[in-house]
Amino acid sequence: MKIAIASLIAFGSAVTGAIALTDEGEAVAPLVEQQQNASRNATDADLLYDLVKQARADLREARVNAGLGPRAAEPRVGRRESQEGNEGGAYIPRMTRQNRLFDNGARLTLQFNPATQVFAGSVTNTTRSTLSQVRVEIHLDNGTELGPTRRIDLRPGQTIPVELGAFGNAFSSWVSHPEAGIEQGHGSGGEEGGEGRGEHGSEGNGAGAEAAEHGARGAGMTGLRPGNLAYRPLYNQLQILRGELQAFEAELKARSR
Repeated sequence: MKIAIASLIAFGSAVTGAIALTDEGEAVAPLVEQQQNASRNATDADLLYDLVKQARADLREARVNAGLGPRAAEPRVGRRESQEGNEGGAYIPRMTRQNRLFDNGARLTLQFNPATQVFAGSVTNTTRSTLSQVRVEIHLDNGTELGPTRRIDLRPGQTIPVELGAFGNAFSSWVSHPEAGIEQGHGSGGEEGGEGRGEHGSEGNGAGAEAAEHGARGAGMTGLRPGNLAYRPLYNQLQILRGELQAFEAELKARSR
């Protein structure tokens, strides 16, 4: 079992290193070359994303083989539930469950699991129209931004799961929001703030749209997230995997006592 855990940890470290190397030293290129690079990065990121998802599935199988449940126990939903937490609004306490309907028609529920250091919940389209390119971010009170999750088009009434990894972060409060399409920025202190020109210069999908929204640049690791926007959903999956591995190890140790 220790070999399997070590292999997964080594895998996560290797992928994280690859992301950093990919982001480093990218020269300013003509527009066509930038678009080609963005397409290649998006393809590579998708392949690695799927590998990490498979590693998480392998970990769930390892948990079952070890006599544990497929997932670490989730925290009990306490009496504290907040309908606050819209972007620009008040931060909510670490263990408070958020359940909020946002102005764009997306209902977001999230709760932090301290065992895995993962925020888990769902986002629902409550409107009668498809919400395009829906993704979720979380801002911690330590200044760290988590996510965004992968973009996905939500049909009317559709609900999808949301997971954002906070591995290694110490924080006491947080705020989250679901975005759809290409929206206005978060303000000077948000994700788009100071990240370059071209913030709303073009429409598109996937990494191309995100580059337009957040300002395209290849500037290595920004805080705890890759500077290359195509790799941020992948990085989120790696953070989730790290938290799940830590929870697995803790449960095995507790059982052996």
